Amino acid sequence: MVPHASSPPTLDTRGLAGILEKEIRMTATPASAARPLTRRTLLGASLSAGAWWLLGPGAAHAAPRLAEDTVGPWRTWLLAAGDELRPAAPPPASPDERAEVLALQQQPSSAVLATLDRWDDPTVLLPWTQLALGLIKVHQPNPVRAARALALLHVAVVDTLVATDDARRAFPRPGPAGDGAIVPLGRTPVSPSSFPSEHAAVATAASRVLAYLFPQEPAATLADLADEAAHSRLTAGRAYRSDVAAGQAIGQAIGERAVARGKADGSDGVWDGSGRMTDPGSWQPTPPGYVQQPVEPLAGRWRPWMLASGDQYRPAPPPPYQSPAWRAELGAVQEAVARRTPAQEAAARFWAGGPGSVTPAGLWIEIAQELIIRDGLRPLQAARVLALTSVAMADGVVCCWDAKYAYWTARPISADPNLGVLIPTPPFPSYTSGHATISTAAATVLGHLFPADASALTARAEDAKQSRLWAGIHFPLDTEMGALGGGMIGRLVVARARDDQAA
Repeated sequence: MVPHASSPPTLDTRGLAGILEKEIRMTATPASAARPLTRRTLLGASLSAGAWWLLGPGAAHAAPRLAEDTVGPWRTWLLAAGDELRPAAPPPASPDERAEVLALQQQPSSAVLATLDRWDDPTVLLPWTQLALGLIKVHQPNPVRAARALALLHVAVVDTLVATDDARRAFPRPGPAGDGAIVPLGRTPVSPSSFPSEHAAVATAASRVLAYLFPQEPAATLADLADEAAHSRLTAGRAYRSDVAAGQAIGQAIGERAVARGKADGSDGVWDGSGRMTDPGSWQPTPPGYVQQPVEPLAGRWRPWMLASGDQYRPAPPPPYQSPAWRAELGAVQEAVARRTPAQEAAARFWAGGPGSVTPAGLWIEIAQELIIRDGLRPLQAARVLALTSVAMADGVVCCWDAKYAYWTARPISADPNLGVLIPTPPFPSYTSGHATISTAAATVLGHLFPADASALTARAEDAKQSRLWAGIHFPLDTEMGALGGGMIGRLVVARARDDQAA
């Protein structure tokens, strides 16, 4: 059961998500937020020991052997098809490759075992998702860019896994785990084929995308992490060096495609100040910061993933300023604030998603991760969940930001300076609500993917939506129309999910 939205999600204690939350609270201090993470901090923040199981020095944990998934063909986002990057058929593993794995397994040090543990994730991708969330907390991109980042990362990862899955089916070359002298270490299920290495592919693609999204971090540091993740599979007895090299080639190609897509999505546009409305009832800077330039005025024009354009679901305009309908909306906010309960206050604070948090989109990714861990999803299924959810939220913010800067509606605090707002009013127009939009979109997609949890997920989205009214920073119409747009976007993504033959 998905936990109630007014309290933080309770992730599986074995999951990397709980580890990251603990470590980031210790490392993301105000001082560290202003500078890049060190390699050591990156490792500790995202992947500290105990991620899935503790591999003790000298221990040889035999991994379970499970058959490959038998679903497909899988639809892709960046590739024309899953076989677009299929490598040439590999020769049998050479004696030198086998000897290398055997040598690496001879009495590995505690440091080597800790490295194996760090990257031994049955989903392959969750360490990289957690690293992305950690970087969001440290570098504090605005919620629009955070949602964009999560979509770009997860689209790259799912395409990478589709490509490696295609190659493994085409060339079912047995890996080191089929050699009686080699012990496959870790909890990750043993695959009938190790060519190419999916860990190496995902690590390479993810590190390339994260280096683009977070230029504050040295690209070499992220590349080193990817290399460490890839080569950990040799000591783990899961891959030969040729498996790793083939995986890295696929990951690099898809990472480059993702970066090219990001560079062409319009997010580098510079606002010239045009289009701003100044008539009564239009947005104006709000306390406490009185930020003069609103956040991302051009985001409604960014290239979406599923929508034809950001204005595809643009709502009708809000009620005219000072009209009876407008006064009714303001009265509803005033009443909600005056009657705010402790539970509503807790929900408003939980869903705030302000600077230093994983942002609202990250909260829903954490919920998705909880469901992935609970149900033990395999890499492709896990990647599909995160990609579909992230895309729905990324398109949700594009849709929402189109409406915000089509109408430039003032926030409630501008109409009633004495309103008891609970959290700082965000520095951008009010209509529609981003929280309501992305929460409804995410819950719609996750409810399709996890139908037994659909009601609970809908309740969480409703809680997130209402939290903005309880906080005093949105009118009811903002949240209702945001949820309407989010629902339509969610259903677009669900339609794609139904058609991707991956169920």
